Parts: sequence; C-alpha cells; structure tokens
Amino acid sequence: MANFLLDSDVLIWLLRGRTETVELVERLQRETPAALACSALSILEVWTGVRPGEERKTQALLESLRVVPVDASIARRAASLLSLRKRQRDPREWIDAVIGATCLELHLTLVTYNLRDYPYRDISLYPISK
Repeated sequence: MANFLLDSDVLIWLLRGRTETVELVERLQRETPAALACSALSILEVWTGVRPGEERKTQALLESLRVVPVDASIARRAASLLSLRKRQRDPREWIDAVIGATCLELHLTLVTYNLRDYPYRDISLYPISK
C-alpha cells in the first residue's frame, strides 16, 4: 500500500528533471519502497501538459506509480471539501479536491509544492518547499 500521493506539480517537476524533486522522490523510494502513488486525475493533468518528446518518459513514470482511481467515497468526500470553499468554478479546484479527498480517505500523505491548493483540515502534507 502506498504511503505518499504525488501531486501533479511534483510529477511535472520530476519529468522536467528538477534536481530537488528528483532527489526527493528518490529518497522517498529508498525509505519506503513501493510507497508512491498518484491520483488518476493527476494522470489527466500530466498528460495534458506533455511536451513533444516527453511521451515515453511520461509513460514510464506514470507506470512506475500506483494509480489510485476515483471511487464513490472519494467523490463524495471531494464534494464535501468543495462545499467548504468559497469558489468552486475552476475545474482545477475540483481536481485538487479529489486529490485531497483521496489522501483523506486512504490516509496518504500528499507530496506537493502547492500547499495553498489544499487548505483542508486533517490532510497530511509532506513538508517540501519551492
């Protein structure tokens, strides 16, 4: 079972070779093998931003992770999280709510640079900085 859910921004920086992100993910893999996952919605976000020539690398990365599907309990929790937000019109907020709900439902720690996107009570965030 995974312990860490990698947010879309972490996956993108990993694909682009950002040194500190590569080192972080390698450290997490060493400390807890087979502990890394991503949301199915992160796959959507990552593939929509793939640059020409990145297809193979993207496919290999995403295949190396456990992909957590969105089920009814995650969708319901995401709806509950969205009801607490003032704005709900931006589809990215919906994706972030689903990712946050995934972490809450499955007791995963979210690894993200975008802490402000996850203002949800009780969510476990991995302490990384930009």
